[in-house]
Order: sequence, then structure tokens, then C-alpha cells
Amino acid sequence: MTDKTYKAAIIGCGRVAWLLDKDPLIPNKPCTHAGAYQAVDRTEIVAAADIRADRIHDFSKEYRIDNVYLDYREMLEKESPDIISICAYAPQRFNMVSDAIHAGVKGIWCEKAFATSLSEADEMVRLSEDHGAILIISHMRRWSSAYKLARELISDGVIGEPVSVVTHFSGNMIHTGTHAFDVLRFLFGDASWVQGSLEAFDSTKNLISQDTGGYALICFDSGVYATVHADSKGYFIFEFDIMGTNGRIRIGNWLFELCLAEESRTETGLVELYRKETDLKENNLWIEAVEHLVACMEGKAENISGPSDGMAALEIALAIHESHQNEGRVVGLPLENKTLRVMSR
Repeated sequence: MTDKTYKAAIIGCGRVAWLLDKDPLIPNKPCTHAGAYQAVDRTEIVAAADIRADRIHDFSKEYRIDNVYLDYREMLEKESPDIISICAYAPQRFNMVSDAIHAGVKGIWCEKAFATSLSEADEMVRLSEDHGAILIISHMRRWSSAYKLARELISDGVIGEPVSVVTHFSGNMIHTGTHAFDVLRFLFGDASWVQGSLEAFDSTKNLISQDTGGYALICFDSGVYATVHADSKGYFIFEFDIMGTNGRIRIGNWLFELCLAEESRTETGLVELYRKETDLKENNLWIEAVEHLVACMEGKAENISGPSDGMAALEIALAIHESHQNEGRVVGLPLENKTLRVMSR
């Protein structure tokens, strides 16, 4: 019996949808939704939609796909795709996920942050469960061999008991921060409370209109605590410095370093950290994400980046906003305020 080939379509034809694969400096490709679908035998791109005519024209030319649309709802109706990638901005994702599920799409790959509020996120979780749709959130590091190795080293006690993490990233608490908060949950489990402060932003009682940077303290149920430094920077960084009782892991974009405690080589009676080699092998997380989505749709795998995970990462970011609004007080999780919204990209 031949395995089914799934029809895939894309909503939003920007950088993460396909344009990043045209960057000559990026070494490990594919690094986009379209590139991943093209690289996996079980998926075939059949259509795309974008509100910009120039974007769908260029996409059509690049991938030799005639079925392109200015209205994604028309695409859903006419093409009946098996899989949809949602690469539009966050304020549109709730409606797009809802429309795709009601159109009978069974596999959805949604960019992050996958909602603007917890009320939206709750509804997306409910819809996917009620209609039997598999929804994966594009927190890509869950498929990274480096982050999986870090998780294994921590779980196996290689660095002793994890104690603290220093997190640095360039960007905003929602757009970039949800990636970081998902990594922290992937490594250390659920968070119990947060405390934070934001850079200048414009707010009303129930709506924060601007996604911004800042800093935060996050405490996890396991006792690990993380400090987050997300201030505006003139350069890109995305990095975690994980300290354990017997070692340290530094991990980030293009970075993996394991150090373990040993007797000092330079001073008697002192214990210091020394770098160790690892057997880390590079993988393509975009291809793995598509293969994982297909496996979940066929009941062969458990979703490791589902809507509940996406909601939990968003919840941490929103709790930091709430803490800021309340003069930096500690905010417990789960977050009670379901209406707080941040209109991120």
C-alpha cells in the first residue's frame, strides 16, 4: 500500500513561508514552510494565499503553482487542502485556524505566537480537540537535535540538579519571547509564577497594543528559576546559560557548550568547570516538523508542540505584561486574566 501524499497550502507568503530559503548566508536549508513541504516526500504544495498580489505572484513563479489566492477562505473552499501553514501575523491567526478547522483541514502548522490572548488560545485548543485536527505550533527548537540533547543531559543529571538559567534574546516578549519561554518549558516543565517589567509601551486596561522587550524573573514548579533579558539591542542574540550543581550548558543559535565540574588544573583544592566534547549531530528541524505533523495526523506520534504548549508559552509572556501593569508584582500561573491581548507580529 502506497503512503498517502498530503496536499499542503500556505497562508501568508512572507519570509518564514518561503523567502528565507533564498538567503545565501543561511547554511542549513530548508528553513521555511514551503521548503520543508517540498523536501518531504509525503507532502505536496498545491496552493497559497496572501493579501499582497506581488507576494503570491512571486511565490507562484518560484514554486510553479498556479493556484494562488488573495482570499485564503476561497483557497480553503476550492482546494480542500489536507495541511495548512499559517504564516500571517498573530492578530489574524485565530480566525485562520478556526476557518481552516471548520473547512475540514486535519493538519495545521501555525506560526507563533499562535494567538493574541488566552481566550483566543483556549478556543483554538477546543476547536482542534473537538474536530480532531492536529495543530502544531512553530516553536521549532523542539525538533532541534541541540535542544533535545540539552534536555537529555539535564534529565540524565549530567550537570547535576539544574538551578538557574540566564536567558538573552533580541526582540519582544511575545514575538521572540514565546520561542524562549517554550524552550524553558521544554527543558524545565511548567512555570509557577513570573515577575517582570517592560520597555515603554502604550496600554489601556484590557489591551496592550505594542509588543515590546524588557526583563523578567520566571520560577518553575521544579524550583529552577530563569532571568530573562529582552531589552532592545543593536544585534541578534538568542541564548540560554543553564547552571547546574555539577555543570553548565550554554545553548543558542549556532552555540552549544557543555562544561562539567572537575578538580582544578591550576589551583589545589579548587573545583572548576571544563568544557567537554559532545556527540551533537546537526539536523534539519523544518523537515522534522513536517514529518512529525504527518506522523501525528496518522496516529503514529504524540504531538510534542501542540496548542496547549503554544498557549503555555504565550501565557508566560502575557503574565509578564500583567506584572508590568501592576507595578512589577508577582503573577501566579495559570493566568486568571484571559482577556489581556498583545498585538504582536
